Amino acid sequence: MSSISSVSSNQAAMVSTYKKDELSTSTKQQLEALGIDPSTVTSEAQAKTLIAQAQAAKQQNNSGAQNQGGNTSEQELLSEAKSLATSVGVTVSSNDSLDDIIDNISEEIQAMLNSGDQSKISAAQGYQTQLASISDRADTIQNTQQNIFNAMNMISTSNKYALGL
Repeated sequence: MSSISSVSSNQAAMVSTYKKDELSTSTKQQLEALGIDPSTVTSEAQAKTLIAQAQAAKQQNNSGAQNQGGNTSEQELLSEAKSLATSVGVTVSSNDSLDDIIDNISEEIQAMLNSGDQSKISAAQGYQTQLASISDRADTIQNTQQNIFNAMNMISTSNKYALGL
């Protein structure tokens, strides 16, 4: 009878060790809900890391969309910035980047504020508000793109480790 007991203890220890490497049901469900295939994950710790990264990226995307009042593309912002540049009196070439246009508009607004003409100053304040909005949305798009790139890079690295590459 003692030999059966010792075999059962050994088997229980082996099952316990095996279960440590297996993902929990809730972790599998979380991975699937985030669009991650649980079979590509080798450990519970790796799964938790991937879940945290995916949730952070998802939250960043959601907060970015809420701050923007929807999705705004770089092309829409470029068009909006060109329109503002025309209103302010800045000439824009077809190959100017969004950052160049924003910088040129900012310089022109600053010149208007320093002019001493009250009508130019009040117009410049309105332009300044529009420029701040465009600039903030451009920063949000750039940050979102960087966060997506970082998340993809981390997933790529995790996949390389999982595949033993």
